[in-house]
Amino acid sequence: MLRKMKKRKHEHDEVPHTSPALPSAQVQQPQLQPTVSNNRCFLHYLPDLRQAKEIAYNSCQLKPKVEMVVFPQGPGAVMPTYEAVLQEQLRETENRAKELKQEWQTSGCTVIVDSWKSKCDKSFVSVLVQCSKGTQFLRSIDVSEITEDFDELESMLSCVVEDVGAHNIVQIVMNDVSPHMQMAREYVLNKYDSFFFVLCADHCINLLLEKIAALEHVSEVLMKAREITRFLYGHALPMKLKRYVQEEILSSSYLKFVAVFITLERLVSARVGLVQMFSSPEWVPSGWACRDLFERIQSIVKTDDTFWHAAAKVVKVTSPLVRVLYKLESDICPMGILYEAMHGAKEEICVNIGDESEFYLRIIDKIWDGYLHNPLHAAGPMLNPRIFYAAGFHPYTVISSGIAACIIQLGKA
Repeated sequence: MLRKMKKRKHEHDEVPHTSPALPSAQVQQPQLQPTVSNNRCFLHYLPDLRQAKEIAYNSCQLKPKVEMVVFPQGPGAVMPTYEAVLQEQLRETENRAKELKQEWQTSGCTVIVDSWKSKCDKSFVSVLVQCSKGTQFLRSIDVSEITEDFDELESMLSCVVEDVGAHNIVQIVMNDVSPHMQMAREYVLNKYDSFFFVLCADHCINLLLEKIAALEHVSEVLMKAREITRFLYGHALPMKLKRYVQEEILSSSYLKFVAVFITLERLVSARVGLVQMFSSPEWVPSGWACRDLFERIQSIVKTDDTFWHAAAKVVKVTSPLVRVLYKLESDICPMGILYEAMHGAKEEICVNIGDESEFYLRIIDKIWDGYLHNPLHAAGPMLNPRIFYAAGFHPYTVISSGIAACIIQLGKA
C-alpha cells in the first residue's frame, strides 16, 4: 500500500506543468537611420519661452514644446549637455531680440509699463516692448522704495526711453495713476516730446467703475448684492441647489470693480432662478427657513423690488462700459476701436436711462478726458479701414484733430 502511494506521488511529480504561457509583447526597436553628415539630431523637451506673446495673461503654466536641435558631433551619438541646450536657446532669443529691435526702428513700438504688487506687498514695474512682430520683455524693476520719489521715478522712465530709443516709441502705456508717477510722466513727456503717454484702457474702465461704485445709491445696491452672494457661496445647501441658477454668478475678472459689476449683472439675471431655489421642495423643509439670515436673504430675493429695480438701473449704466473691455479684448487692433466703443457705450447709456444719463456721463467724461482721451485714440477710427469705410461714419472734428496731432507729435521723432 505504501509502495502504491509512493508510485502515485512519483507519477504526480513527473506531470509537466501545462499552464499556458503569457503571450510576449511584440516590441519593435527603433531603427537609427544614418545621417548625411556627422551631425546628430537630438530631441529636447522644454518650454518655448520665445512664444510668450501667445500665452494668455491668466495662463498658469507654459506649454512645453518638443524641438529638434542639431549638434555637430563625431562618430557616435552623444546627448547634449544642459549648457549646450541653454546656449542654443540663448542664441535664438538674442536673434529674436535683434529682429524685434529692427522692427522698432521700421514701424515703431509701444512700451508697456505695468505696475503691480507681489503677495508680500512689494511694488514692481514690468517693462515690455510691443511691435507688429511680437512682444519683448525688457526688465522688471523693484520700485518699493521709490514709489513716492519723483526723481527716481523720472530717472527710471528716462532709462527705459533711452534703452528703447525715443525715436522708436509711438506710445507708452501705463496703469499707475499715482500723483508721483503722473508728475514723472509729465516731466519725461516734456523732455522728449516725440511720443504719447496713454493710460491702460482696462485700468481706466476699472477706475471709472470705481467712481460709480462710490456713489451712495450704488454702494447700497452693491452691499445687498454682496450679502446675497456671500450667503449663496458660503453655505453648502445653496451650493448644492445651484442648478436653479443657469450660470455662475461670481465673476473671475482680475479687475476688482469690473468683477463687482459683472457679478451684479449676473445676479439680476438670476433672480427668477433664486426665487425658484428658495421655494424648492429641497429647501423649504431643510430648516433654513426658520433662520434669521435666510429670512433676510429670502426677503431681499422675493419681495425687495426696490433693490432689484435699483440694481437693474445700475446694470444699465455699467454693462455698456464693461462691454467696451470685451470689445477691446476680442479685437485684433483695439487701438482703432476704443474711441468708437466708448462713444457707443455713452449712447447706449443715454438710451437705457434717458435724462438721468447726464449725471453718469459727467463722471465718464471726467475720467475719459483726464486719463484716456488721446490723439492716438481719436485718430484710430480714421486709420481703421473697418470703421472708416463703414456706413454712417463721419470724421468728426475731434477725429481730424487727432490725426493732425499724431502727425505733428510723431514727426518730431
